[in-house]
Amino acid sequence: MDRLDIVVIGAGVIGLAIAERLSRTKRGQEIVVLERHDGFGRETSSRNSEVIHAGLYYAEDLLKTKLCIRGNPLLYELCRKEGIPHRKTGKIILTTSESEEQQLQGIFEQAKTNGVAGVCLISAKEIEAMEPYAFGLSGLYSPESGIVDSHQLMKYFEQTAESRGATVAYGTEVIALEKSVDGYVVEIKDTDGEQLQLESSVVINSAGLWADRIAWMAGIDVDREGYRIYPCKGEYFSVSSRHQGKVGRLVYPTPSPIHLGAHAVLSLDDRLKIGPNAVYVDQISYQVDEGAQEEFFTKAKRFLPFLELEDLAPDMAGIRPKLYQIGEPFRDFIIQEEGDRGLSGLVNLVGIESPGLTSCLTIAETVDRLL
Repeated sequence: MDRLDIVVIGAGVIGLAIAERLSRTKRGQEIVVLERHDGFGRETSSRNSEVIHAGLYYAEDLLKTKLCIRGNPLLYELCRKEGIPHRKTGKIILTTSESEEQQLQGIFEQAKTNGVAGVCLISAKEIEAMEPYAFGLSGLYSPESGIVDSHQLMKYFEQTAESRGATVAYGTEVIALEKSVDGYVVEIKDTDGEQLQLESSVVINSAGLWADRIAWMAGIDVDREGYRIYPCKGEYFSVSSRHQGKVGRLVYPTPSPIHLGAHAVLSLDDRLKIGPNAVYVDQISYQVDEGAQEEFFTKAKRFLPFLELEDLAPDMAGIRPKLYQIGEPFRDFIIQEEGDRGLSGLVNLVGIESPGLTSCLTIAETVDRLL
């Protein structure tokens, strides 16, 4: 049986950021990343808005907030240093009815409490000057928000970790995980169906949508401990290229109770999408429901009045690994070393959705500190 020092399960942006960090701080240790797909970031990490968040929305004592606010400048710094494509676009949250004014004020107060730099309230006239094709009765401007090429970011993490001796094993699915005397026995299956066992002192569960399954394999009652994941689909519709260049910043509506709202999503080449929505699902499917076109149009037309129904076409979909369902209390990230459960050396990362991309470096720092 092959003996390893550290196994990371999952080669999304979080798993790869952790591998990159540990390849630097744990030099000389044998680190292997196991990924069941044939490449990195095949699920949540490559199917999102690629937004660098500023930390506006969540309470100041939450991990989501702390990791995002510290992660934002670190991610910009890394991108500048390593030439990873990105842009600090800034972001505007708009109100389109008087009933939303109080909610916007609440977001502003929370952002100030969180210490978000440069955030300010803006008037309809200021909105028109900044984004003449958008509509808002009032708005909140966040200059530190932006976008990043998540593929190039993950490629950097992968190549840097490998350059220091880490291994990323694709087409390798974890099918069993058991505590042993000196660590963990990790049973894997490769693309040919061959099964073999690895032994590792440390296992880091960064399996995204499947993190609850890995925790269950280790013997944790995921329902009792609140580790159950509820997949929540987010679909995107592309906007006709005839409108390219009309929006220069991220433009958001006021958020809903379960997500930040279908917003104007900018790509680094200035293509425009609208999304995502939020639909809880029982099965993982990335097909976009064409029947949702009118719903997307109706919502986006409120703050992007130049849109016509025929401007929207199905684009892509992603799945968020949520820890709560509609009507249930909001849940924070779970980043937990499980020594108190008799599972020393197992680190679970469960429910890592937005702002996980922004927080990838600080999540990796946190895992390193837990070890």
